[in-house]
Amino acid sequence: MGCSVKKVEQVVNILKDKKIHISTAESCTGGMIAASIVDISGASDVFEEGYVTYSNRVKSKLLGVKEETIEKFTVVSSEVAKEMALGVAESSGAEITVSVTGYAGPYDADDGTPAGTVYIGTFYRGIPDAKHYKFDGDRQAVRKQAVIQAFDDVLERLRED
Repeated sequence: MGCSVKKVEQVVNILKDKKIHISTAESCTGGMIAASIVDISGASDVFEEGYVTYSNRVKSKLLGVKEETIEKFTVVSSEVAKEMALGVAESSGAEITVSVTGYAGPYDADDGTPAGTVYIGTFYRGIPDAKHYKFDGDRQAVRKQAVIQAFDDVLERLRED
């Protein structure tokens, strides 16, 4: 999937040690984060559920992303990434969540947002967070880099304890 198996194993093991669960909400990565987790033996102990919410309508319907947020900030924004992470936490009950929204390319978005722009959201200990990234390469390269970064962001949040 383009992500270090060791890094994903590390996340799964930390989640097991803390006895907490993770859920995902993905757009441009199309389920690659969830698939990376499920690739690890024992993931069923910590993985709750994963959503692939590619359209704005489904982001709103399943994750509670406000249409006003999308209109004001665009779908590729830290605000939407945070709302996705919060929404999947509320629906799944997972203690930590990760969300991804972005433009994988190969072309820039209609609003001028450059291809490779990605926001990764996390929700942990009641606090949503989101970070902005700009990845280089073709569509697949951007998606793979986003997955790797998502696990780095989850690890960073898990170390807050």
